[in-house]
Amino acid sequence: MSFEPRFVSFQELSERLSAYEAEYGYSTIEFYHRFQNGELGDDDKWLSWAGLYHLYLTSLPIRQLMRTSASASI
Repeated sequence: MSFEPRFVSFQELSERLSAYEAEYGYSTIEFYHRFQNGELGDDDKWLSWAGLYHLYLTSLPIRQLMRTSASASI
């Protein structure tokens, strides 16, 4: 199985997190606390959700920096 990385927009990332929340009935933050505490195991679905949340958390500061930089140049 090969894996090819692809660009995921912040909007798509948010939508995918929302889909997990709707499917499993709790917020991403609640899920992540439970996942980190070892309450959920390591099924692929949990690893995927955790990975998407990690991308969300790491991309948020970059998005904020880009907005600040864009505002400063106007």
